[in-house]
Amino acid sequence: MPVSTAVHATLGAAALVFALAGCGTDAGEPTVASAGGTPTVVTSGDAVTAYVEDVRRYVACLREAGVEVTDPDARGKFEYGGDARAMKSDPTFLEAQTACADLLPAMPEGLEEKPVLTSEEIEAKRSYARCMRENRVSDFPDPGPDGHWPDVNDGQPAWDQNDPVVKRAETACGPIIGAPASPGPGVG
Repeated sequence: MPVSTAVHATLGAAALVFALAGCGTDAGEPTVASAGGTPTVVTSGDAVTAYVEDVRRYVACLREAGVEVTDPDARGKFEYGGDARAMKSDPTFLEAQTACADLLPAMPEGLEEKPVLTSEEIEAKRSYARCMRENRVSDFPDPGPDGHWPDVNDGQPAWDQNDPVVKRAETACGPIIGAPASPGPGVG
C-alpha cells in the first residue's frame, strides 16, 4: 500500500472513530422515549421532534386503553376513529382521556396553525382586551400584531378562568368577539 493511501486510510479510520464516539449519550443530556421504547437524545433546538415523540406516547396510551386513533404525522397531528359525538359519552374514551391526559404535551409555538385574521377581527380582539381590563381583569393581554393572543404559561392563560370576576368580564365582553353573553345548555 503506498504511503499516501495508508495515511488516508488512517485518517479515515480516525474520523470514523471520532464520529461514532459522538453518537454516545451523556447522562446529563435530556432524553425522550421513542416509539420503540428506547430513549433518544433530544437537543434543546428540537422541540418539534420531542413534541411528536410525546404525542406518540399519548397515542400509544389511548390505544392501550381501547381507543381507535391514527398514527401522528410529522407535525404530531392525529385523528380519533369513529363518531365524535358518540365518543364524548363513551366510557372507554372518557377513561382513556383521563388516564392519558398527563402524556399529552403542549403544542410548540412553531406548529400552531393560526388563521390569518382580518383587520376588523384584530380590532375586535383589541376591543375585547380593553373591555376585559375595564371589567377588572387587569392582566388581560392585548392580542399580538397578528390578532392572536400571546402564549404564556405553556399555552395556559395567565388569569384564572374560573374566577368569578373573569366570568363576569367574559359575559360582558364576549359579544365583542362573537361569544354569546349566555351560551345556554351544551348539546352532545
